[in-house]
Amino acid sequence: MYHCRMTPGSFRRLRRAWVLTLALLAAARGPAPAAEAPLNVIVLDLCTTRADHFGSYGYQRDTTPHMDAFAKEGVLFENAMSMSGWCLPNYASLFTGHTPEVHGQYRSLPSRKLPSFETTLAEMLGRNGYATASFSGGVYFLKTWGMDQGFDTYVNFLSSGSTVPATFQESMPTALDWIETKKGGPFFLYVAVDDLHVPFQSEAPEHFEAGYDGIVHATDTRGVPFFRAYNRASRDELDPADPFAGRVREFSSDPRHLKHLVAHYDASLRTADERVGRFLDRLKKAGLWDKSLVIITADHGELLGEHGMLGHTESLYEPVVRVPLMVRHPRLKGLAGRRLRHLVERVDLMPTILDAAGIDGSGLELQGKSLLPVLREPRRPLREYAYASSKRNLPGLEDPAIDERVIRDRRWKLHWYSYKPRFELYDLAADPLEARDLAGSRPEEVGRLSFELMKRVEAIRPHAPGLPSGRPRPTELDEETRPEQKR
Repeated sequence: MYHCRMTPGSFRRLRRAWVLTLALLAAARGPAPAAEAPLNVIVLDLCTTRADHFGSYGYQRDTTPHMDAFAKEGVLFENAMSMSGWCLPNYASLFTGHTPEVHGQYRSLPSRKLPSFETTLAEMLGRNGYATASFSGGVYFLKTWGMDQGFDTYVNFLSSGSTVPATFQESMPTALDWIETKKGGPFFLYVAVDDLHVPFQSEAPEHFEAGYDGIVHATDTRGVPFFRAYNRASRDELDPADPFAGRVREFSSDPRHLKHLVAHYDASLRTADERVGRFLDRLKKAGLWDKSLVIITADHGELLGEHGMLGHTESLYEPVVRVPLMVRHPRLKGLAGRRLRHLVERVDLMPTILDAAGIDGSGLELQGKSLLPVLREPRRPLREYAYASSKRNLPGLEDPAIDERVIRDRRWKLHWYSYKPRFELYDLAADPLEARDLAGSRPEEVGRLSFELMKRVEAIRPHAPGLPSGRPRPTELDEETRPEQKR
């Protein structure tokens, strides 16, 4: 047998030949692609904003030309649902990816912050190299509520002692200045746009209906105490001695007043839209448009006379829970102008953002689903049912304790209220504003959806203190909650 012996010299020549061959192959392939820089994340969260008053959702008034244009550059979700009927639980659900039953922020108790097992969206992004900032103007963004957890920069523009939220006009310059210092990225910017919360602030309040001269022009008619009195009157529960009783009677006596209240709301939406448009233009001029995931949504909507009610803290009808959701992801092509009918919940936003940032959130037991798979494959299913719940116990107020739940599929929606004697059922395909209760005539749908509602409640509620898995909360949380349990 012949054996080939390699001398040191021949080995060196062979090695040089291999190195040269590999270099030539690498040159033929070209340079290795550079890793894409992480996307910035920008969330514009419009308070008290119902989807059906947007042009892009079918409204006849020209309320939202700038956000409609934004929708044509991205994806519009037609069936996005808030998690609750008022601000605080919806903010907490966005920041934690958990339902109100888990994060517990559904009571107006100042200084009751997020439980210690919660890791927020801002914390996760901050740990992965993102600069984080929040700019807002509403009462539930005061630090006493704990929504600042994880933010490097956290600014609330609400004036001390005021109940009127600061507008986007007040917070926008500071937010844009902050962006200028973070253009190297990546950054996470959250902005709460509070213009539409009562009293429906606007630069041109008479834009849609000039010439009216009535009680809607009184600021306290566009306020929570009046709305609550109006709602009590619709249930025949208003005390004649109530300080708002006379105003409620006057407001209800002429349909022009409600019509003009809606006009004020629409004018406020148009003003917010103009400000959002200016903000988006600045992003483009700063060279950030194709470096940023931009999400426009709302925490909840507003009743404007539907079901004899005004405001949003009572009931989970569509004007309250159906919210706008528009997403522009600069690296997913071919989606401009797409409209998706998937059932989306607010808890889906945190897993979507983490997914877009390439961050693993699997250890957080998030209750939503990332929307990126749907954006990549619009025919991909997401969920069969969507759910919302609302609790609110306000010590000292005469309103009943609110305990409400709804579940819906693509067509039917079932309502359960602890203070009503039976379910309500609506066919959203034929009756999108839920004017005709069909619970009595469609018992099969009531049975099917009530079973799904029970399953959902059992699946998401904590059966023991802690996360949905049953992992116990830290001992200090028990100490925090013990005084409340004694009350």
